[in-house]
Amino acid sequence: MSAQMQKAEQAIDDLHGMVDGKMTTQAQIEQLHDTLESHAINSRGTKDVFGRLFNLPVDDEHKAKVFGCGVIMKGAQQPHLRAFWTATFGFFSCFFSVFAPAALVPYLKRSVAEGGIALTRSQGADAGSAAVASTIIMRMLCGPMCDAFGARKTFVLLLLLACPGIIGLIFIQSGEQLIFCRLVIGLGLAAFVTCQVWCSQMFNKKVVGIANATAGGWGNLGGGVTQLVMPQVMLGMLGATNNNVNLSWRLCFIVPLAFHIVSAACILSGRDLPDGNYKQLEKAGAKQKVKGSVVAKIGLSNVNAWILFLTYGLCFGIELTMNNKVVPYFNRYYALNPQMSGILGSCFGLMNLFARSWGGLLSDAMNARYGMRGRLWGMWIVQTLEGVMCICMGLVTINMPNPDDFTTKVPGVWDYTNIYRETTTYTFNSSTAMVPRCGSKQIATPTDGWLNYGTADIASAKVPLADAFMMIRDPDNTCIHGQNTLGLTMIVMILFSLCVQAAEGLHFGIVPYVSRPALGVVSGMVGAGGNFGGVMGSKYIVNAFIPLDNGFINLGIVIIVGSLTMFGLYFPEHGGMLFKKGGLGSYDPQLIKPPAGMVGADQLNYANVKTGTATKTATA
Repeated sequence: MSAQMQKAEQAIDDLHGMVDGKMTTQAQIEQLHDTLESHAINSRGTKDVFGRLFNLPVDDEHKAKVFGCGVIMKGAQQPHLRAFWTATFGFFSCFFSVFAPAALVPYLKRSVAEGGIALTRSQGADAGSAAVASTIIMRMLCGPMCDAFGARKTFVLLLLLACPGIIGLIFIQSGEQLIFCRLVIGLGLAAFVTCQVWCSQMFNKKVVGIANATAGGWGNLGGGVTQLVMPQVMLGMLGATNNNVNLSWRLCFIVPLAFHIVSAACILSGRDLPDGNYKQLEKAGAKQKVKGSVVAKIGLSNVNAWILFLTYGLCFGIELTMNNKVVPYFNRYYALNPQMSGILGSCFGLMNLFARSWGGLLSDAMNARYGMRGRLWGMWIVQTLEGVMCICMGLVTINMPNPDDFTTKVPGVWDYTNIYRETTTYTFNSSTAMVPRCGSKQIATPTDGWLNYGTADIASAKVPLADAFMMIRDPDNTCIHGQNTLGLTMIVMILFSLCVQAAEGLHFGIVPYVSRPALGVVSGMVGAGGNFGGVMGSKYIVNAFIPLDNGFINLGIVIIVGSLTMFGLYFPEHGGMLFKKGGLGSYDPQLIKPPAGMVGADQLNYANVKTGTATKTATA
C-alpha cells in the first residue's frame, strides 16, 4: 500500500473516531476534509446536478481541485479524468497526423522512378507552411464554437475534418497535391483550442496551469513521436512490400488515420462540463444560453488576448517551425539517414513529455507566491531564454560549409565498417552517387545485395550490403557533417526545446484569466497566434532560400524582440509586469464590456436546476 493511501485511510479513521467520540469541531472536520481532498478523495461526497457522485474533490463550480501524476493515473473516469485523457489523445492524434508527412520527406523527395514524387525543397517548405496556415482561421472559428456548442463536439468535428486530407496522402502524385492535403490536415490542429478549453472547464484555476500544460504538452508530443515512429513504420512497410518504396510510404498514413477515428470515438464518450452536456444543462435550467456573436465580440476586443496571440506565436509557433525543419536539418547537414534523423529530430518534440508541464507548474507556483504578476514574469524570462538558445543552435555551425552554400555536385563516399571494425571508404563516380557539395544522399542498393558502381580509385569494386539503402556524403571533412558538432547541436537543441515547451505551458496558465465569458474565443485567438508564428517561422524566417543555421539565428532574434510585448499585458484586478493592481488607473484591456448578467459557458446556476428535468436527462 502506498504512503499516500495510508495517510488517507488514517485521516478517515481519525474522522470516524472524532464523530464517535463527539469531539468534532467544524474546523477539525474541514481540516480532515482538506487532507482527504489533497489525496484526490471526494470526502464531502459532492454530486453533480443529476445526482452522480464525482470521483475527484471539486470546488463550488464542480471543477476538480487536484491534479498530478497520482490523480491522472487513476484512469479515465467521468467527468474530469475522461476529459483530460481523451482531450490529450485527441490532440496527440492531430499533431501526429500533421507532421507525419514531414517525417517521410526524404522518401517523398526521390524521383518518381525511385518511388517518390520528386518533391522540391520549396514545395516541402510550402507544404509545411500550409499544414499550420489553415489552422489559423480554424482556431479563430472554433473558439466561438466551443462557447456555443461545447469543446467536446467541436473537437470531434476537427478530428473528422482532417481525415480526407490524410486519406489523400495515400494517393498523391505531386508536390502540389501534398501541399493541398497538408492544408486540409492542418484544420485538425485547431484541436489545441478545444483541448485547452475543455481542460479549463474541468479544472480549478489553482491547478489549471499544470492541467492545461500537461494535456497540451502530451498532445504536442505527437509532433516528436511521429518523427520517431513514422520512419520505423516505413521500414516495416518496406519489409512487408518487398522494398516497394512508392507503396510503402503511402501505406504509412493508415496509422494517423486510425488515430483520428479512435480518438474521435473516445471524445464522444465524455461530457461537455463536469455536470453534463450543454443541451442537458440548458434543459435542466442550470446553464445560460449564449449568442456566439456576442461572445466573439467580447473576446476579439480584449487587448491582452491580442498580445498573447503574438507571444504564443513565439513559442508554439517555434515548435511548429522546428517540427518541419529539424529532420531535414539532420538529414541534409549531418548526412544522417531518415531513421536516425527522425530519432534525433523527435527529441525536440519529445520534451513535451514533461517540459510543458514544468511550465504550467512554474506558472501555478509563481501565482501562489506572487500572483498574476509572477505568472507574467515567469513567462517572459523563460521565453527570452528560448530565444537565446535558438541563436546558440545556429551559432554551433554558422561558420562551417553546408549544402546550402554551393550549387555544385561531387562524387559521394560511403564508409563501411567490416567485421574487424576497420573502416573502408568507398568513393563512387556514377551519376547516381553524385551529391551536393557538403551534402548527402540516400541511394538504393542492388536487389542482389551487392553494390558495383565503380570507384575513383578501385575499379569495379563490389561491396557487400545488408540494408536496402545507404547514405553517401561529400568526403570534405570541413563540411558540417565532418566537424563532430552533432553532440553539441543535440545538447543545445534539447535546452532550446525545454524552454519552448515551458513557455507554452506558462502561456496557458494565463489564458483562463483573460476573459471568463469568452474563454473559448480567447483560447482560439491565442492558439491561432501559435500557428501564425509557425507560418512566419517556416515560410519567411527559417525559409528555403537561406542556410538553416542562419535561419535559426534570425528566429532567435525575433523571439527575444517580440517577447518584449509581454510588458503590455495588464489585468486591472491583478496588475502587470511593471504595474501593480490599479497602477494604470481606469485602463481596462477589455474594450467591449460583457452585457449585464452574462457569464461564461462553464458557469452554472445550480439554484435554477429543474429537478424533474435533471433526473430525466441524466446520463452516465
